[in-house]
Formats: sequence, structure tokens, C-alpha cells
Amino acid sequence: MRILTLIALSISLSLPTATALAQTGNVRPGSSSTLSTSPADFAEDQTFSQFQRITKDMKPPKATDAPDPKFPDLPPDAEQHGTVVMLVGINAKGRVDVVRVLRSDEHAFEASAVNTVKKWKFHPAEKNGQAVPVQVTVEMKFEK
Repeated sequence: MRILTLIALSISLSLPTATALAQTGNVRPGSSSTLSTSPADFAEDQTFSQFQRITKDMKPPKATDAPDPKFPDLPPDAEQHGTVVMLVGINAKGRVDVVRVLRSDEHAFEASAVNTVKKWKFHPAEKNGQAVPVQVTVEMKFEK
């Protein structure tokens, strides 16, 4: 088993100089998460049409509760590491409304990643002082 590490959730704007870090305070082995506000291209996807992309005139969402995913039970011969990248819609109340898996190294990690990110809570994104629904990309890395 690996040494327990403190996992941090980082929110990165598409501008290289603007990065905020929010530590979740949860300690679990074998996973880390990164949240990016860089746009994913799903213009035709109506599920995410109500969620704005983060722009430089917005204050990005900040994680207030972001527990780490549970490492799934894998067959002994399976790779013991992988990454799941998801597009996440965060509503104006700071709750996760929708999640879509964009890429996954190992199918076994997807359910844990999606179930976990659905439990996350945020201080919502703001534009002109008003809470707005936004879409962000979340990358979860699993390693044992």
C-alpha cells in the first residue's frame, strides 16, 4: 500500500498566470483530482448547453467539499493505475448536475470517478457578482 497523501483539487483558468488551489482535507491513498476550466468542445451536446464555459471575466467555482474516489476492486492482472477525464456541469448553487466521461484509461475506474464527482460541492462560479452555471473538466488519477 502506498503512503497516504493529502489530495489537492486545483482549479486552473485557461490563463497561465491565474491558478487557485483548494485543498479538500480528505486523505486517501491512490488518487488525485484536477479541475480545469479550459473548454471542452461539446457545442452540439444539449446536456451541457445550459452550462457556460469559464471566461476571464468570471470567478471560477471553488471546491468546498471534494472527497476522493474509492479505488475500485480490480482483477490481479489489471493495470493498477489509470486516469478518467470528465466534463462536469456545476449549477448556480454549486452542485454537480451532469457528468460525462470524456476519456478513460481503464473502464473499471469510471464508475468510481463519476459517483465521486457527483458528490462534490462548490462555491459557484460568478459573473458580475451573480452565481452562474458552468462546465469544467475534471481529471482523476488512480494509482495503487
